[in-house]
Parts: sequence; C-alpha cells; structure tokens
Amino acid sequence: MRIASIDIGSNSIKLLVAELTARGALVPLKREKSMVRLGHETLLKGHLSSEAIVKAIRTLGVFKTLAQSLGAQQIVVIATASVREADNEAAFIREVESRTGLRIEVLSGVEEARLIGLAASREYSHTAGTRRGVGSGSQSLLNIDIGGGSTELSLMRGTKARMLHSIRIGAVRLTEQFLSNDPPKSKELLAMKREIEAALERPVREMKGEKWAVTSGTSGTILSIGAAFQSIAYPDTESVPGEKASGGRIPSMTMTRGELGKFNRHLASISASERKKIPGISDQRAEIIVAGGAILEQTMLALKIHRIRTCEWSLREGVLLDRFSETGGTRQRNGQTDAHLAGAEALGERFGYEAAHGRQVAMLAQTFFDQLKSLHGMKPHDRTLLAAASILHDIGYAISAESHHKHSLYLILNSELTGFTDLERQIIANVARYHRRAFPKAQHEYFSSLPLEDQGRVWMLGGILRLADAMDRSHESRVKNFKAALRGGKVRLELKSVRRCDHERWAIEHKKDMFEEAFGVTVELV
Repeated sequence: MRIASIDIGSNSIKLLVAELTARGALVPLKREKSMVRLGHETLLKGHLSSEAIVKAIRTLGVFKTLAQSLGAQQIVVIATASVREADNEAAFIREVESRTGLRIEVLSGVEEARLIGLAASREYSHTAGTRRGVGSGSQSLLNIDIGGGSTELSLMRGTKARMLHSIRIGAVRLTEQFLSNDPPKSKELLAMKREIEAALERPVREMKGEKWAVTSGTSGTILSIGAAFQSIAYPDTESVPGEKASGGRIPSMTMTRGELGKFNRHLASISASERKKIPGISDQRAEIIVAGGAILEQTMLALKIHRIRTCEWSLREGVLLDRFSETGGTRQRNGQTDAHLAGAEALGERFGYEAAHGRQVAMLAQTFFDQLKSLHGMKPHDRTLLAAASILHDIGYAISAESHHKHSLYLILNSELTGFTDLERQIIANVARYHRRAFPKAQHEYFSSLPLEDQGRVWMLGGILRLADAMDRSHESRVKNFKAALRGGKVRLELKSVRRCDHERWAIEHKKDMFEEAFGVTVELV
C-alpha cells in the first residue's frame, strides 16, 4: 500500500510518499520540502496572514499532485503549532479543503510528540539493529524535536511512549521574540537562554530519575546543525554534509554537548549571510539556527545529556507508521489494548474512572460496530473513536454525578489525549457527552462547531454508545455477548448471559431512542 503524509509546520511544509512492504517495513519513496514560513509572525500575533495562507495552499496543491502521480492511495495532512495557535485556524482549514480537497488534521503538542517518538524509535531500531533492544522494548530512547513553534520531548520504550512533553519554544518563535540584531547581541542571547531554561523546568522535574539508552534529535533544525557541524569539524570528509547517501537516507551523525556549545558560539558570532555559506545551512535556516542551537544545547544541559545522534525520520514518518499500523493489520484487539486507546485509558485513570465498566462498554460498543457494518458504513478508525468515548464516557463523575455527561465532555476537551488529533478528541468528547439525556442539538456549542460530516458521526457513534452503556446498566458485566441482526427496518437484539439482565433490558428500552433516530430503524429486544 502506498500512502503520503504532508506536515504543515511553522517553518516549512514537507511531503513524504512511502510504501509499506509485505513484511511491514516502511520504505520512503519521495521527500519534498518547501520553506513557506507559515509561522512567521503568526506565533507572536496568533494569526495566519493572507500571504502565508496563499503560499501554503499553492504548496499543498503541488504536493497533492506529486503524491498522486506517485500512486499514493491516501494523503494524510497534519498541522502543528502555527496552525493550532492561530485564531483563524478553522477558516484556514476550510479554505485548504475548498481549494485543494485536502482535509487538515491539527495535532495537539503531545500527540505530535508521540508520533515523532514513534518514528525516531523505529528508525533507530532499523539502523542500530534489534540486538540493542530499542524497538523490541528492552531499552529506551529520548528524542528531541525542535520545530519552528515548539519543541517535543519523547521518552520511548520501544515504540510505546513512556513520557511526552510539548514545550512552546521553537526556532522561529524564539528568533522573532528575542533576536532582532544580526548577529545577535549578548543580552538577547541571555534573555533567550533564560526563556528556554524556564520552559524546561517542568519537563526536567517530571523526568527526574528517568533513564534512557540513546538520545536522538529530529527535524530540519537539528539535521542542519548536524550537517553544519560536520562541515566545520571535519572539513576533509569526502561526503557532502546533509547529502543523502546510497539508499536515499541522510547519514546519522553524533555530537557531544561540548562540541555543540562551541559550534553555537561560533554561529552566534557571525551574521546570517555568513551562516548561509556554511555547508548544510540553507538561506532560510540561517535566520533561525542560532535559536534552534540554543534550544538543543540547553535541553541537553538540563537533562544531563552528553551525546546526541541525528535522526532523519520524524513527524511525517510517524504519521505513516501510525496509519499503517491501523490499516496494515497490526492493530491489537481481542484482549490487547489498541495503541490508540492507551491514551484514553491513561486519561481515565487520571480521573479515577471505573475501569471494568469502561472496558465492558467499549467491548460491547465495538461488537455493535462490527455486527452492524452494513447499517452504518463507517470506517475502521471510527471504531477506535467509539472505543475511546466508551472508555471515557463516565469520567465526569470525578467532578459530580449530576450532569456527569457534560463534565465528561469538558474533561476530554481540556485534557491531553494521546493517539488522536484535536478534531478526533472533539468527536470523542461529544460522543461521550451524548451517552445519556439530550440528543445533539444545533444550540449545543461543542456539537455545532463540528463539521457536518462529523456531526453525523457523533449521532451514529453516540447512538451505539447509549445502547452499549445500557447493556452494562448494573456495572457487573452481566452481558457476556449478544447478537445484533438487521432485518428490514429492525435491529433484533439478543442478549447472551448466564445471569438475569432485568436492569440491562430495562435500560435498553429506555436508551435505544438515539440509535433509532440516527439510523432510522427500530430496536427489538428478543
């Protein structure tokens, strides 16, 4: 299967077209990048300029055509800090879809960190070999990704995230905020350093005591630092810094914190025009690499990291690995936790959810989904959204039993939920909210703010969740299985249990209304 990802970053828009082999390996076929600078001034003003939007749409159109010409069957478009922080985010997304047909998924900072960590961990397991354990789960890796608007820290054990942080310091953001002179003045560099130190306080505190075997660095800023450092430190090398080796990969290189510090001082002492002459530093990168280098150095210092290796794989690869794991048959079911649902369970635990009930309702809801595919026609990933909403539907009890469904909505919308985009989190929150009481209505703010297609998805998934919740009314997992069969305009529902299910049968009769409204059928309990 061939698929493409487009990463709309604060500094550049990047395309990756890749293929998944029969053995499950991801093989990149084509990489392209355009320095659109979407985050220029946006990260300070919180608004995407008309000029930046025009450039972005033009680039996205070109990348879509290129991906399709290479046979991509699906194009996944994701956006990060510059879009998620813009007050005209929704208008930008609508304009892109209208002009190009591409639908943008905006990632939260933590989800961005998870996907980057997945890519870095998988890349290291390929290059270093599974004998070192990374990728098999026996050792861990910390990845540092410095973007234009944010920096992501991903502590991974194999391909599973152990700790994720997204910090609002990026190469573009700090350059615009602190470095107005060229070369920068000492007081500007000192003020920027203090900003970085303050931003790192929480991650450093929470990662105290953690250990990892390898530290890697991803994305354009770190790759440019590595290439430029190589050109200065090893001027007689035969390879061209930053140039792809045989097989289409940029060779990884390592540097120590001491070497990085010396390199950073050199970059800060010269002008941007002089930096452009260093092999490995592009014209656009020369303007922001001082800030990027400072972020990397201070992060290594704060976390006591002595050495770092560069890694070519990053967010684009992480998105594809994540999607392939879903469509390529590696998702885990039948008693094992779907990787996407680990974040939902972690959020449930944070608010003291009733795990047995949440998991039982999720199992029943997914069984409904599977048995009635001919009725709903939804996609496999909708099943995952349904499961997440089922796990979290009652977390509102952490605030109050009264109107707990509304509290569940609020908690999901305002909490970190790894494994899902911002839009998907909104869908999950709405589905959880409608597991009881009122149907979705136009005057409900969080429901009406969803695209029409997703409002329909909330209706269908919410209807299924209501029935699944009713089938565990006693919270005792009495219904072990059931059969749902579509007969004309009726869904015949037969419960299977060795215990009496009077409470469950009563609840089904009283909560089947949203399902019937959503699908235009009647539910008949036999």
